[in-house]
Order: sequence, then structure tokens, then C-alpha cells
Amino acid sequence: MKRRNFVLLTGIGISAIAISTWYYKYRDPENDQLLSEPELLSYIWDDNTISEIGMLYLEKFSDENSEPKLIELLSNNVSTDIIENTEMLNQQITNDYKTGNTIMIAGWILSRTEARQCALFSLTQNN
Repeated sequence: MKRRNFVLLTGIGISAIAISTWYYKYRDPENDQLLSEPELLSYIWDDNTISEIGMLYLEKFSDENSEPKLIELLSNNVSTDIIENTEMLNQQITNDYKTGNTIMIAGWILSRTEARQCALFSLTQNN
């Protein structure tokens, strides 16, 4: 292989790796719909109920009444893999229950993470 071809292929390879790494590292978690979909609650509630619970949460915690704030609170350690994100959110919910980080809304005891997901869902549905 000629030196010129080697340098060209090496440059293209490094560029491909750098661009994909930059994208996944600095991508905006706003596009991650998983954050606004409370997976476990969707088995027992319809979209309207999830939205209502979310609105009640936002009334109680007005300091979290914005999409960017909720995304920030929910997206710590968000990876690029949907399966990893699902596991991370489920682990976060489990930890909330273990540590007592729960809230009662409309007679339901929810983890703070679940309540925030409902709140984000209600905000995204209203827009």
C-alpha cells in the first residue's frame, strides 16, 4: 500500500470514529422519548391518566415545571443504548422505592422518577 493511500484511509477512519463519538457524547437527551414514557405505569394506566398524574405532580413541584428541568433530572447517566436506558430508569425507580424517595399523588404511591416521567409526558403531550 502506498503511503498516500495509507494516510488517506487512516484520516478517514479517525474522522469516522471522532464524529460518531462526538455525536453520542454531546447529543441532546431531549430527543430521547424514553424519558417521557413511564414504561411500567403504561401497563396499568392510559395516556390520559399518566398525563393527569403528571399535571398533579407539576402543581406540587412548580420548580420542576419545565421540560428542560425534568429532562435534566431524568437524564443523568443517559447512554446511547435504549436497553441500557430502560435498565437505568428501572434501576433508578427501584432505588427510589428502596430509599423512600416516593410521593403520593391521587392515592398512588409513585417513585420520584416515575412521577417525573409522568410530568414530562404531560408536558410533551400538551405541546
